[in-house]
Amino acid sequence: MNKLKSKWRTIEEEYWSVVRAIREGISFPAEKLAELEELSKEVEEILLVPGRFRQEATALVRCSKSSPSVTIELVGKETRRKVNEILSYLMQDSVSIIGVYGMGGVGKTAILRHVYNGLHEDLALDVFWVAVPREFSVYALQEEIADAIGLDNLSNEKDVKRRAGLLYGHLNVKNRSILILDGLWMHFEVKDVGIPVETGKLKLVVTTRSLDVCRMMQCQKQIKIGLLDMEDSWRLFSKTLCFAGELPWEVEQIARSLLQRYYGLPLGIIEIATRLRGVEKVHEWRGMLGKLEDSRMELDVYKRLQLSYLNLGNAQVQQCFLHLILCFGEVLSGTNREDLIESFVDEGLLGEIATRQGLHDRGNAILDKIRGACLLDLEEEYQYLHPLTRDMALDMVTRTTHMVKACMGLKEIPEEALWTDRLEKVFLRGNQIEEIPNGISPNCPKLTRLSLNDNVMLGAIHESFFRHLNGLTVLDLGNTGITELPESISQLETLEVLLLRRCWALRFIPYVGKLGSIRKLDLQGCESLEELPEGMEMLVNLRYLALDGTKVETLSEGVLGKLVNLQYLAIKKLRAGEEVHLTKMEALYCSIPNVETFNAYVGSLERNSCRWYRVAMGAPGGLLLWGMNETERSIVIDSCDHIAASVDGTSGDGCALLPESVQSLELFRCHKMKKVMEWEWLTTLLPNLEQIIIYSCEELEEIIRGPLPSGATCRLTFLGVDGCNNMKRVLLTQDMWLHLPFLQEISVKDCKGIEVIIGTVAKTTHCSFPKLMYLGLQNLPELKSICDGTTSCDSLEWISIDNCPKLKSIPLQLPLLDSGLPSPSPFSSRDLDKSAGVGVT
Repeated sequence: MNKLKSKWRTIEEEYWSVVRAIREGISFPAEKLAELEELSKEVEEILLVPGRFRQEATALVRCSKSSPSVTIELVGKETRRKVNEILSYLMQDSVSIIGVYGMGGVGKTAILRHVYNGLHEDLALDVFWVAVPREFSVYALQEEIADAIGLDNLSNEKDVKRRAGLLYGHLNVKNRSILILDGLWMHFEVKDVGIPVETGKLKLVVTTRSLDVCRMMQCQKQIKIGLLDMEDSWRLFSKTLCFAGELPWEVEQIARSLLQRYYGLPLGIIEIATRLRGVEKVHEWRGMLGKLEDSRMELDVYKRLQLSYLNLGNAQVQQCFLHLILCFGEVLSGTNREDLIESFVDEGLLGEIATRQGLHDRGNAILDKIRGACLLDLEEEYQYLHPLTRDMALDMVTRTTHMVKACMGLKEIPEEALWTDRLEKVFLRGNQIEEIPNGISPNCPKLTRLSLNDNVMLGAIHESFFRHLNGLTVLDLGNTGITELPESISQLETLEVLLLRRCWALRFIPYVGKLGSIRKLDLQGCESLEELPEGMEMLVNLRYLALDGTKVETLSEGVLGKLVNLQYLAIKKLRAGEEVHLTKMEALYCSIPNVETFNAYVGSLERNSCRWYRVAMGAPGGLLLWGMNETERSIVIDSCDHIAASVDGTSGDGCALLPESVQSLELFRCHKMKKVMEWEWLTTLLPNLEQIIIYSCEELEEIIRGPLPSGATCRLTFLGVDGCNNMKRVLLTQDMWLHLPFLQEISVKDCKGIEVIIGTVAKTTHCSFPKLMYLGLQNLPELKSICDGTTSCDSLEWISIDNCPKLKSIPLQLPLLDSGLPSPSPFSSRDLDKSAGVGVT
């Protein structure tokens, strides 16, 4: 008996050593796998349990054929955290489908390999790995899954629906299993393939480059795999390079320059480090860097990224992506979404859509597609373009039709020999070109776009330069130092878009009457321009005219009536009666001189359902009109005693009327105004109002007056009061908060009479600010308390208090952490006036 036990232990140890090796991804020859099956038979004979170990062995043998190869070591804490995050979600009963997405080469497959091996530690769990075929079809995917799970007879069935039934039945008999689909390019219906996720017995994990695929697959958890930081990038590069000892200083500097191009992308870092193994000479390293900068190096990572581009599918989306690279390049990260969409419109990439709203909707949908494909990281505040993605896109552009020499430090315009008759687009943005002299007159009949913007030293263009560019449709000279446009501009009859934004020295534009095709003239920020060119009344196709930031006060009388297709207008002033010509206006930015004219324009905004506006009454222009505001529809009132919510579009008693659609209201120097508005306006007549901003209203006593409506709420999110010294003791009262459930930010400055921000009412000692995130208090000499009683602020993130000498404590109840302890104070030392002795109670 002891001999039998000893033999059993020996065989079992050998058996499990092979099992562990297979689960770690180590490949074995066929004879070794056959040996495993024989071992399982011997164990079964000893234990008198036929089939138990053989089934396990068979599954392992089959699994070894489809499982990942030996995993590489993961670099970076964040990468390891992603592995643990995925494993954690797989243990949750409520999660059945997980999507792991990120740009090509970011390490999705490597992370899932570690997940796969981690799952294999659970002996009761079946884990299957399937590499999804690039040429996707339900039939092909079924075949790969069947091979992974051991369903050998599936290939005998040709009908896709019956195959799905077979797969479903085979997978559903397993108690606990996980199916990993690596490299999914398009979504599918799980029932069409035969994956029983709804039964709770199987969990599905997919890796993809497309966020849209995750959404369409109804993934309950969508996990983005981001780029490595620079420290981890360097660690991966050094580990892969396998250089003996430390790199020489000069070589290390070149290596770090290379890493800037491959920043955070593991596949690219590994590829370039592998190519550089054994390279020791400095000049060889420098040569590799030069090849990369000149895009003369064939890299596998480019091919991976090109697949993401090709998988955009729609030609319009692909053209828009390439346009972003060509037009913005390195400065893409500092460009907001609206400007990106405007550039699509300028180039005519969005098709024949009649309205600006329709164009912007389409543009946003395209940007979402590009973001979903992980080709561009479009977050709310920035857009990140990986250098390799940019290089890949530039490599796809035909050199004979495109001249791309942006940000190359050029001091002169490229020689005329490079301006061939096949050129269609030229991008010379961001160089140091100072002049385009006489003698350069390129003959490019097919050239449709010329971008010379951001050549800040460019002061003069000779008229001969445009003489033979008769097919030009888009000309961008923005942010250059030119003082006048050459007369030859007047002959560009095909020109549709003329961009002169921030040409600060521009004083003269020649006659434009022949530019009948022009639909956009952008002169924003041309601060030296005092007069518009002659012939403006002839631009009947003009849809976009931006004059903000210029010295041009208004259009010549009668011109606005001729611009019958105008949809966007930004100008300092408009005259009485001109509002009748704004029938197609979708975006209006202007000031109006008096109440009566202002009210007439408000009526026009409402009748035409204007989508974007910032209209000022009585404002002299400047910051009052062009100040930054996140809302789409703003009204600015300067030096007016009374305002009212518009009911029927008529005015009365000198009140400035507010349109129903307004989102932001700003009041300046309304010295005789006692109150801003009635509660009834907020809850019924101005349902979209989100911001109230008040400056220097000397007689203002309260913000909202009148009986509190029963059960009604408003959408106000921001309240700012500055320089209103006659405000009563209390800014708001506790009972008002029931009607302000969305208020997120309060800013109070330079108000001498304010003693309490939130005052109590009878029988109330506690109030709650459920959404309040930011509280700013500055120069309030009489402020004694934030709130009478205690205050709950579950969402509070930031408090800034400066020069409030009588404020000694803040009775805040901060939100509790999961541990039951209060969350850290939202104060920072620089936010508090230490002399005031302020503390949180």
